[in-house]
Amino acid sequence: MKRFSIWTTTLSIGACLTTATWAQHGGGAGSHGTGGPANLPPSANSHASDKTAGGTPSGGAINFETRLANNTNLTTRLQPLLPPNTTLEAAASGFKNQGQFIAALHVSHNLGIPFDQLKTEMTGTDHDSLGKAIQDLRPTLGSKTVHSSVKLADQQTKSDLQKTSDPDGK
Repeated sequence: MKRFSIWTTTLSIGACLTTATWAQHGGGAGSHGTGGPANLPPSANSHASDKTAGGTPSGGAINFETRLANNTNLTTRLQPLLPPNTTLEAAASGFKNQGQFIAALHVSHNLGIPFDQLKTEMTGTDHDSLGKAIQDLRPTLGSKTVHSSVKLADQQTKSDLQKTSDPDGK
């Protein structure tokens, strides 16, 4: 019985890590391969391909950090989640896309994880997924809590982007 318990716990943790990683790389229920939170419009899911290797826009496309800064509704919505004295563009730099960045902001706020630590885990040399970064920074959290935190952040990101792309702001 003890072996079964250890096996199921290991399997559960592996499934959560796989799901979180898959969701961070464009998979997951309802994502349709958009590379971000489920069912977002293509413009909401800016990919790393928006930049050349030097970090500048490619082919005349504006990088997602600039699009974020130019979206005053979204900036207003995200500003309370940012660390003090941090610009949106500075906070967003290094993330693969705006969905990943906004989800990280929400996780930082929801779980009380310092944003700079979460950003370092996700954009540093290892490029951890959001779920892995949470586990590294809060090892006492169970896999279900980590999974539900990632899912909630993805839902909050989707809501932020939908509400700020609606001309009426609803």
